[in-house]
Amino acid sequence: MRWLIPALQMVIAFASAFNVIRFRLDNLLIEGATELDRLTLSALVAIAVLTTAVLTLCWRVPAIMPRRAALALLMVALSSVCGFVPQTLQKQRRTEEYVASRAREEHRDNVLVSELRWWAEDIDKRIAASHPLEPDQAWALLDAVSSAGHRDDGPNSPSAQALELLQMAIAAGLIDVNADVPGHRLKDPIARPLFLQFYMERIEPLRYSLARQDWEIVRLLASSAELSRPDAAPLLADLKKTVVPGPSRFISLK
Repeated sequence: MRWLIPALQMVIAFASAFNVIRFRLDNLLIEGATELDRLTLSALVAIAVLTTAVLTLCWRVPAIMPRRAALALLMVALSSVCGFVPQTLQKQRRTEEYVASRAREEHRDNVLVSELRWWAEDIDKRIAASHPLEPDQAWALLDAVSSAGHRDDGPNSPSAQALELLQMAIAAGLIDVNADVPGHRLKDPIARPLFLQFYMERIEPLRYSLARQDWEIVRLLASSAELSRPDAAPLLADLKKTVVPGPSRFISLK
């Protein structure tokens, strides 16, 4: 019994340390590496301390007493647990992050649905009253349609519904795509036609990896735009390019 417990502790200690180190090596590129390093080091130190304590309890003892044996076995069990602490805490953190992410997505989706519903009602009222949108209101609608692009799943996805609203507003004459709107970038506050401003801010800098929704918005705006303007030449050239599907909801123009 005197040497059985230390031998068991050594086996458990090596196995736990190996498990901790293997887990850390398997997650070298994971986010939150500093926290994981701290957990790994803490687990290894705890295993070392517990091993030292077990060996001390059993050192130079002719026959280990029941209380000492119970305490030593408890530390053996704790050494075993230490081998799984980092991955258990990491799994718990990932679960919490996933739950928080899902909550954020659900909130964003609820806000999006409410916003699209509001725009649908507003557009219907404006069509009935022949009351067009002001340029800044038209830009706000483009922003809402663009934001809906992250939800493009399903046959009647929010992104498709948003594009239908924009198409309806343009067809009903509620949006003057050639009306000037100020720039929304600090380094470029110059006023330009609505279609051109959206193109220069959302498409031109990202033509090699841009959101499909933004490209569809530009195409709808271009259907009623004055493309004969000299400054619209880059847009006209992009409209002639081939759309290449990219990852998720992104595309590129080639």
